[in-house]
Amino acid sequence: MQLYLFLLAYIFLIIGISVYISKTSSTEDFLIGGRDRNGLAILFSKFAGAIGVSTLITYTGYAYTFGWGLFAMSIGSVVGYLLFAFWAAPKIKRLSLKGKFYTQGDLPQFVTNTKNTAVVTNLITIVVQFFWIVLSLAGGAKIIAFFDILSYEMALLITTGVVLTYVLVSGYKAVIITDIIQALIIIVFLIIIVYGILDIPNLGDVIYNSTPRKVTIGSVLGLILYGGLSVFGMADRYQLCYSAKDEKSLKFGMGAAIIPVLFIAFILLLIGLYVYQQNPLLDADTVFVYAMKHFLNSSWLPLLLVLFFAGLMSSADTSIFAVASHSLLNVKEKNKIKSLRYATILTVIGAFILAYFWRNIVEITIVGAALRMTLSVAMIYVIKGNKNSGRFTASAIGGAVGLLIGLLAFGPKPTIAITVLIGSLLGLIYKSKNHHTK
Repeated sequence: MQLYLFLLAYIFLIIGISVYISKTSSTEDFLIGGRDRNGLAILFSKFAGAIGVSTLITYTGYAYTFGWGLFAMSIGSVVGYLLFAFWAAPKIKRLSLKGKFYTQGDLPQFVTNTKNTAVVTNLITIVVQFFWIVLSLAGGAKIIAFFDILSYEMALLITTGVVLTYVLVSGYKAVIITDIIQALIIIVFLIIIVYGILDIPNLGDVIYNSTPRKVTIGSVLGLILYGGLSVFGMADRYQLCYSAKDEKSLKFGMGAAIIPVLFIAFILLLIGLYVYQQNPLLDADTVFVYAMKHFLNSSWLPLLLVLFFAGLMSSADTSIFAVASHSLLNVKEKNKIKSLRYATILTVIGAFILAYFWRNIVEITIVGAALRMTLSVAMIYVIKGNKNSGRFTASAIGGAVGLLIGLLAFGPKPTIAITVLIGSLLGLIYKSKNHHTK
């Protein structure tokens, strides 16, 4: 009963806040957060979007599988975050003010002056972000079901229903404001986890030992590439840039976000290593919840499960809005909000159906991570000011082809990040004969 009271209180809080802010929201607020978000709002939104339930599951699963190889991804993430925050983000913000951007595809269209680049970008973005919706929903529902409190199907239904409601009510402004609340909740959750970890016997032995499984050079390179390049391929990063008040706020919010992300990665590494030493035969998808069940006080369980819902929604809402907003093509200004709401409903229904049938979290993550990279090289190309639309499009398509080749050759393993990068770089060789060549 206590669990359901906590859960209902949280749901009413989130929906209530969304309804309240909708009363004073403009069209710009709904579509892109009003373009006046300060540094802390950017920081919390970036943090909440990066550290959802899916991250807790997958990072711990990676640590359980790859041991200290997990930090290969973290090294890449530091470089990627800092480059994006202090080099790319200010450029993106300046360009967005000139072109009034809403979607990731608006940037290459503005730079290359070619509409096809926006179509290609937004189509790939829809696929990329859709994977992360499925990952968030499936990951959260799997955790809830593990504790036998709610069935997988019921947990999936509740979370999709709540996220759908507040995104429909207030759009992107609700995504950013609820991210602040959800980020604070996740921080509380992690403090509880740290408290539990401090009680682990022989913590020093856990730190100095890794899993005995062999980590291939291909997997290490793949994790580094993913960590460094994925930030350039994600639509939510661009939409956060568009929504920022100014460049100073943007650099602070984006740059500072790497600090708590690294801390959390280290905590999840400890959990993964510890669980492997206790039980090396687990399904990697269940490592995180196994740890929660076995070394945290059971009296925390009702609150922890509500925190899982918060983490799930913090990453799902961002991706849901990204998919819905990027699916709007040739929609008139006055019809954008209405069309966006219809697209949101269809997005959530589609994600619910796929998450219902595909429940392997680590596999979904690896494929989704490689998908994130398909646009990275192409987006870096236009952020630098290069204007050849053929090279941009060929690089984006080359990344997608590289992903397919990687999946066929290696299966859902981190190594496929290498084939995505090779495909993207090879695409830059092509040069269309238009007047925008550089």
